[in-house]
Amino acid sequence: MPEAARVPRTQQQRRDETRRALLDAAVESLIEVGFARTTTLEVQRRANASRGALLHHFPSKSELLVAAIDHLAEMRARELKMLAAQLPDERAGRARTDAVLELLWQCFTGTFFQVSMELRTAARTDPELRPVLVTAERALRDRIFAQAKTLFGKDVSEHPGLERALDFTLQFMIGAAMTAVLHKDDGGRLRELMDDFKTLFPTVLTNATTKRRKVTK
Repeated sequence: MPEAARVPRTQQQRRDETRRALLDAAVESLIEVGFARTTTLEVQRRANASRGALLHHFPSKSELLVAAIDHLAEMRARELKMLAAQLPDERAGRARTDAVLELLWQCFTGTFFQVSMELRTAARTDPELRPVLVTAERALRDRIFAQAKTLFGKDVSEHPGLERALDFTLQFMIGAAMTAVLHKDDGGRLRELMDDFKTLFPTVLTNATTKRRKVTK
């Protein structure tokens, strides 16, 4: 049988492929050589793209690297959505909550967090990167919150203290993940702390509600 004729790609498809290649190259570079050595020329080389193509999609290095975080976040969100199908039934109560907290923790143990940490460190002294990253992280926080509410069981997702409890949870996980990057946690101490946090989470929810009521009086 004759081979089926290939359908030519549209200009938009080619642009999307180039953009994706640039973002993948930026992530790869940040992981391998860090922020300082991840130049636009380095990303261009890794993506095998022209200078004009890079500047068309990302006029500055800051926009490129923040877009790389968003790119990773979207992939992670899709992965979490697939993993959500394996969560215990809502009627499982505590088991469901623990499983969702475990999924959130996974967000801070891979490539996504490593790239985020590189950019956070750089943004402290980079006046161009800082405001762009702050805006991106606020949007990311909102996305995590929205997705978490769909994953928890009804009792937790409708709890008035959930947003504050999630804020506390994310700050705890960010700190724990930074410790893990440096110390590798060979003894399993962070694993024990995470299990302890799961036990404490209902108390965090309750206390978050109490503090919220005091603020709104």
